[in-house]
Order: sequence, then structure tokens, then C-alpha cells
Amino acid sequence: MLTDVARTYSEVFAPEFFVLLCSLLVISYEWRAESGRSLAGLGGRVGVLGFGWVVAFAIYQGVPRMVGELPEWGPDFTGSAGLGVGILLIWFVWRRREWGDHVPAFSLLLVAVTVPHLLITPVWDVSSHVIYAVVPAGYLLVVNARFAPVAVVAVGMVVARPLAGAHTWLQSIAGLLLSVVVLVGLVRFGPLSAGE
Repeated sequence: MLTDVARTYSEVFAPEFFVLLCSLLVISYEWRAESGRSLAGLGGRVGVLGFGWVVAFAIYQGVPRMVGELPEWGPDFTGSAGLGVGILLIWFVWRRREWGDHVPAFSLLLVAVTVPHLLITPVWDVSSHVIYAVVPAGYLLVVNARFAPVAVVAVGMVVARPLAGAHTWLQSIAGLLLSVVVLVGLVRFGPLSAGE
């Protein structure tokens, strides 16, 4: 029964859904702080997010179809590569439109954790579910303590992956450690280091 609960938890908060949820939370947080906000402005931002997500899924789903059978680590690799490209697109548009600093910082954080994940994945199966739960939730928590419930969901993923039989405890904890290192780097040296 515990295994079934952990598997359901892993599916409900899968990286593609959880990162999207956290992205929407960052967008709404940033938009609400804007003085001249409008629903059209929010719609444009959500549209850019949607476009980035379409690109990410096109890479994630398209590469395996184009090249055929992938190695065991292939889906994690193409998923992370797709996320990285889609997020960079969102970052680019956000910067060009000057819509604020939170989404670009959030985007660069996701790219910063995607690069080592792409390098590690072919060698070792570190948990991408954990990485893409802890990093976005951690960013939200750093930005505002009201996002603590989202962080609790992310920490739950560290336990859920081994219980679901998808990763060893070491692979799950390694995903947590990689995420924490990237988050500490953000707080210490990144865009939030100035005390935003």
C-alpha cells in the first residue's frame, strides 16, 4: 500500500506538472506585485509559459521518436534537455519584455540545476523528480515564506521516490543535495543575494 501511495504521489507531482505549477506561482506572485497589472498582461505571461512548455514537450517527446530506442537514462536526459530549452525561451522573452526579475531568476535556477543533471544522468540515475521538485519549491520559499506548503510537497518527493521503487535512497538524497547546493548558490551569489 505504501508503495502505491508513493507511486501516486510521484505521478501527481511529476516534474512536468510540478515545475509548471511552481512556474505559475512565480508568475502570479510577480504579476501581483506589479503596479500597472492587467489581465491582458497576465495572459501574455501565461502564453509565454505555455509556449516554453510546448517546446519542452516537443523535445522530450520528439527526440525519442526521431532517434528510436533510447538508453535507460534517455527519457530523463531528453526531459531535462527539453525543460532547459523551454525555460531558456521563457527567460529570453521575459527579459526582452522587461516583465520582472523573478521569472528570469527562477528560469536561470532551473537551467543551473539542469546542466549538472544532464551530465550526471548518463552515468548515474540521480532522481530528477526530486531535483525538479526541490529547486522550484525552494525558490518559492526563498522568495516568500508563504510558499512553505509547496516546499513540504517537494520534501515529500525525496521519500516518495525510494518508496515507489523508482530510485535508491542514495539517488533520491543525491537529488536533494544537488538541489540544495544550487539553491544555496542562488541565495549566496545569485539574484537573491542582494536581499530582494
